[in-house]
Amino acid sequence: MKVTVIIPARFESTRLPGKPLAMIGDKPMIQHTWERACQSKADEVIIATDSRLISEVAENFGAKVISTTGCETGTERVIQAHRSINSDIIINVQGDEPFINPLDIDLIIKLIKANQNSVATLKTDLIENESIDPNAVKILTNHMGIAVMFTRSNVYDKNNFIFKHIGIYGYSKETLNRISKLKPSENSINNSLEQLTWMDNGIQIVSEFTEYKSFGIDTPEDLERANKFINQ
Repeated sequence: MKVTVIIPARFESTRLPGKPLAMIGDKPMIQHTWERACQSKADEVIIATDSRLISEVAENFGAKVISTTGCETGTERVIQAHRSINSDIIINVQGDEPFINPLDIDLIIKLIKANQNSVATLKTDLIENESIDPNAVKILTNHMGIAVMFTRSNVYDKNNFIFKHIGIYGYSKETLNRISKLKPSENSINNSLEQLTWMDNGIQIVSEFTEYKSFGIDTPEDLERANKFINQ
């Protein structure tokens, strides 16, 4: 089975314009993400973008790039890019995850191979103030690791387990094609969580736990933190 990592990247960002090309140490953010993804067991790693500037930079450091247009979300960009390739399993790694663990990508690959009719994702423990932070998406799962809820709110459910959600996804090409035909559900729109559309349409999301604490880059403060982290 051919496994492809697709890294969606857009230049326009409300809180951090030009985010994929922001420098962390001596490399742009998107290069850090790509290099870590290349260390996984995936057969290929592709950057999907609508920015000519990102394409030029990515090609200069050796990445394969697929141009996309008119995409509002990272998932839409992955779907559009996937139509240009022939792959059995697709792993969606966000371009603003420069510290993604290659072993976590391998974990997703293993999980989706065992659950090809589902979407695979990761979770980890909530730390510090993440339980009350709306930017930290929470995932509630049952004892089998199947998602029963995604939320930005602080929640308690004695019948399920709550974790921090890590926004990496694995899909079979069949499931990704199914997702491509769905319209956003009201639940998804109200909560700004696209995965709720999938669940509302009967697509199961399975999760695996990781102890690795990565962090994404959304703000100038995150970028400053990332540079301090890499310099250490």
